[in-house]
Amino acid sequence: MRTTSSYIKVSNEARAKLARLFKVEEKTVYLALTYRRDSEKMRKIRFAAVHNFGGVAMCHCPECETMHNVTEDGRDLMVQNFDNGIKLEIDKHTGAAVMYDRRGAVVCRRQIEKFPELSELQLYAESL
Repeated sequence: MRTTSSYIKVSNEARAKLARLFKVEEKTVYLALTYRRDSEKMRKIRFAAVHNFGGVAMCHCPECETMHNVTEDGRDLMVQNFDNGIKLEIDKHTGAAVMYDRRGAVVCRRQIEKFPELSELQLYAESL
């Protein structure tokens, strides 16, 4: 399941003006501003929203408790506990990530190499 993590925040008035300017429906502007569609026109809508209509690029960041622990065997871990009971453990040296449900069963394992991958995994954990 993909959850949109980035969007461009503009006023409702700006959305309406963008729709008129690009001769599209407001729903199309919404899809462009939430990065749910990508084409040349969608990129132009996003550019105009930021540069001409005061749009602000936003990023959704899940709220969770984050702890940085060192285990007895010397592993450096970042542990995140989400409100839905999901626990995410990431080894800070290797990038190995393991997600557990509230009973302690492994939901998934991933190798994190870049920050966008971590953000995507956090959004996934939040959506379960």
